[in-house]
Amino acid sequence: MATIYDIAKACGLSPATVSKALSNASDVSAATRERVRRIAQELDYVPNAGARALSQSRTWSIGVLCQDASQMGLWHYFFAQVIESFKDYVEKHGYDIVFISNKVGNLGLSYLGHCRYRRVDGIFIVNTDHSQKDARELIESNLPKIAVDYEDEYIGCVMTDPAESMKMIFNHLYEKGHRNIVFMHGARGKYITEARISALEKAVADSGAKDVTFRLFPSRYYSIEGGYESMKNLLSATKDDRPTAVIASDDYSAIGVIDAIREEGLSVPEDISVVGFDGIEITQRTSLKLTTIRQDTKAIGEEAAKNLLAQISGEKDITKTITLPPQMIPGESCRDLNN
Repeated sequence: MATIYDIAKACGLSPATVSKALSNASDVSAATRERVRRIAQELDYVPNAGARALSQSRTWSIGVLCQDASQMGLWHYFFAQVIESFKDYVEKHGYDIVFISNKVGNLGLSYLGHCRYRRVDGIFIVNTDHSQKDARELIESNLPKIAVDYEDEYIGCVMTDPAESMKMIFNHLYEKGHRNIVFMHGARGKYITEARISALEKAVADSGAKDVTFRLFPSRYYSIEGGYESMKNLLSATKDDRPTAVIASDDYSAIGVIDAIREEGLSVPEDISVVGFDGIEITQRTSLKLTTIRQDTKAIGEEAAKNLLAQISGEKDITKTITLPPQMIPGESCRDLNN
């Protein structure tokens, strides 16, 4: 196996210069870096990860936590796309990804314990129960970290602006004449749930509309079955005061909501309009294109990666919370009652 010394001999450079070139050091010219990398590739050079970690006080690995009771994890389009974007960015900067769990064999490791076992340089928390003991231990640790859709005094996050998102949804429905609206929210107590509920309530209040009936109804995130069951319960509970529009907790739930409405002999959008959240691709390619809020998964992953790498590098004045703009996607699942 080729070593740095073999590359140095082939290039006519010192081993120190070769090492700097392979590490992207700023005091080595671009031409030299390119030449060293080309010869390293020709010689099938593979860097020694252990030596690299010792010399640079880093392991060049980053943990990703995507685990909660929903069991959706990487099955969910939104989470999978965010992680893929994050992965692409950090790999370009020399990092490997390690998926973090508290279920590794018989080791009995917590999330933080797994991070320490793998000696990751930082952690990206995509999805978890943030109130759970292992999650709290990780969040409150001194490990560089960033989350999606969750923040507190210990950790910052990247999220699609909940205030603007819910305002867009309400305004879209209101302009189409909807005055009896139900928000089928996800689990109460969850950070993003409370943020969206508060944002929607504020949007209704700020509109000054006196003729709007706005109600909350429990549902589940990331579950077609959960959306179906909740819509069945809602229809049973509102026989004499059926809503004209339902906002689902997310696009997966919206699919179940639509199925339940149709099973009751009703039509979407003629009888009840439906709005989702996330903008997953499949809901934009079905026969009934879903009206929804699109989250920019590429931007979420990249911004999380930039923030975390800045923390790992010890940069100062890092923005704690990054809020990205939503995109309203008008589909075919909302009826205009004005016509």
